[in-house]
Amino acid sequence: MPDLTLYEIVGLAVPGLFLCVLVLWVVGVIRTFRQRRVLRYIDRFGAEELTGRVRQLKVRGYEEQAIQLAQVELGMPAKAARSWVKSI
Repeated sequence: MPDLTLYEIVGLAVPGLFLCVLVLWVVGVIRTFRQRRVLRYIDRFGAEELTGRVRQLKVRGYEEQAIQLAQVELGMPAKAARSWVKSI
């Protein structure tokens, strides 16, 4: 195994850390954009919790119940709720 100097280790670690931070930032932006429509109706933590419940309903094949959940919990119009649920 070749001996690595401190400069070589730092030269590899800094771009790796930058890439990790960039990926985390992109994931955060994507989550915010998906919840953007819901944030008009509810606070951020409530939006994250509701998004999780809607995602679980969709995974189980209950998309119509997810749409009804969005309408009941948020008072969101039917067309907007359907569009939001499909985007998740």
